[in-house]
Amino acid sequence: MRRQELACDDPALFREAADRCEVGCLGLVTADGTPRVVPLNFAALDTTIYFHGALAGEKHDLLRGGARVSFLMALPYSLIPSYWTAPQHACPATHYFKSVDARGPCTVVEDLAEKARALQALMLKYQPEGRHRPIDADDPIYLKPLRGVGVFRLAVESWTGKVKFGVNEPERIRRVLIAGLRERGRPLDLATALEIERTLD
Repeated sequence: MRRQELACDDPALFREAADRCEVGCLGLVTADGTPRVVPLNFAALDTTIYFHGALAGEKHDLLRGGARVSFLMALPYSLIPSYWTAPQHACPATHYFKSVDARGPCTVVEDLAEKARALQALMLKYQPEGRHRPIDADDPIYLKPLRGVGVFRLAVESWTGKVKFGVNEPERIRRVLIAGLRERGRPLDLATALEIERTLD
């Protein structure tokens, strides 16, 4: 990463991104060499990323042989207007965020028990209130669906974290941003202000 001051390798960042990011972006290279990005829901068990899809089509064909992929998880925070720190200059306008770019081989899961664990992890993430029978390969109601759905496993070999909350700005500017965020009070502004405050410790 070019901006090393924004880099973060704390495992807690990976876990936070995996838990809170609702739509991840899968980066593939198609058969003719064209890059393709696929937005999808996902869940992570430790640092293994799972998602589901059809057992046919381009994505399935590309992943069937264990293609190497990238996977982006991004958590957007507040937009920062330029005029908070420069009344006439547009350049200070920016957007704060956390992100994780994970890479590794991605394969089709064949084992029904692993499929069930992955799909149950998806249910726990996106429907945490439960109100369904846990997905279990030994449960007869799930046997046919498990056989008919595609589940894909990204075995993360490496990942790069990026955390942008003004750490490269002077303390005076960061304090101006904190005040502006608290005064504006949009839904993400308080959380963004707290993240900037952590950079002052």
